[in-house]
Amino acid sequence: MIQFPARALLTVLAVALLPLPLQAQEDQRWYQVELLVVAHTDPAAQRTEHWDPLPALAYPEPLRFLIDPQRLQANLDGTERADYSEVDAQGRQRIHLQARWQVAEPPAAGDAVPAGLAGAVSGSEGSVPADGGTLPEDDAADSETLAVEAPPELADVPPRLPTPFVQLPASAREFRGKAAYMERNGPYRVLFHETWWQPIGTRRAALPLVLDRSGDSASYPPLQGTITLYRSRFLHLQTNLWLNTGGSYLRGDWGMPAPPLGPSSLELVEPPLLAAELESALEFGSDYNPAWDQVESMAEAEVEPAPTYPWRHAVLLQQQRRMRSNEVHYIDHPLLGVVIKLTPLTPEALQQATYDESIRQLLQKPESTTGSPAEF
Repeated sequence: MIQFPARALLTVLAVALLPLPLQAQEDQRWYQVELLVVAHTDPAAQRTEHWDPLPALAYPEPLRFLIDPQRLQANLDGTERADYSEVDAQGRQRIHLQARWQVAEPPAAGDAVPAGLAGAVSGSEGSVPADGGTLPEDDAADSETLAVEAPPELADVPPRLPTPFVQLPASAREFRGKAAYMERNGPYRVLFHETWWQPIGTRRAALPLVLDRSGDSASYPPLQGTITLYRSRFLHLQTNLWLNTGGSYLRGDWGMPAPPLGPSSLELVEPPLLAAELESALEFGSDYNPAWDQVESMAEAEVEPAPTYPWRHAVLLQQQRRMRSNEVHYIDHPLLGVVIKLTPLTPEALQQATYDESIRQLLQKPESTTGSPAEF
């Protein structure tokens, strides 16, 4: 049998235990992205071309969302029965709801505790043996803790990468002055202006990024659609954006059919059936009435009416542009203007990033939560 030196084995373990994003840095380089989208408000601009009367408008699948820290907290605060929040790989916030039944209060001091529940309440006297010793489980837990203590070589594992696609504060926007100047001195209106960090890899791995929140608000904003960033020999930007307009350039009162709303970036997750609810459901089983299923089916069939499309037409901006990092690129269009800059990020900048610290508790499931599912 081939013998491996202990130090070589620890080196192999250290490499194997590196976080996946750190291992993928060579394939996905990180950039700071700043994107500004403006609309030309001059009415004459809408008559410069003959627009496609029925443009093909769609949100591709799969896709992902930008993460708005203020929206995450507002969604959690405004959700009744919210337990905890987490964000999935596509940037969709998933708020897990508490169970509808109330958890029983722990027994008061002096109350008799059933033998089967002794030790179930954290910190209760029933969890300590009468002789004052320690439980066998405690000894086992201590021994396991000692057994998995990391060797010194593993202490040098680099810190995790920051959370990608998180909207940075307005102070991070390089184009702030330019955007204000355009609105103040020209026929322009800012529709979108955000800055964020993200890894950019191959075209096959790139996901379109949704710029609007129409799926959350169930209403049609002026700007809808997605952009896609990827890297081959050069950096590339692909736009799939459309501007909803009043259609003053159209004849008569004709208007196009409503375009699709964007996907929702928020999902409410009900907890699994708990033991108390299951028992209640089984108790009334003998009194089951088939008519209840019909009522439930009718309620599920009631679909909310689609929102009214307040515009008459949409103009599509579907282009692909090759770019270089550290340069400002501008995509011109009679009705829309897109300004973008991609700045490479160094490993030191990634490891020192702290912009996601204030929302880290909203991004992932906490270690302990209420409303845990029953064990069967």
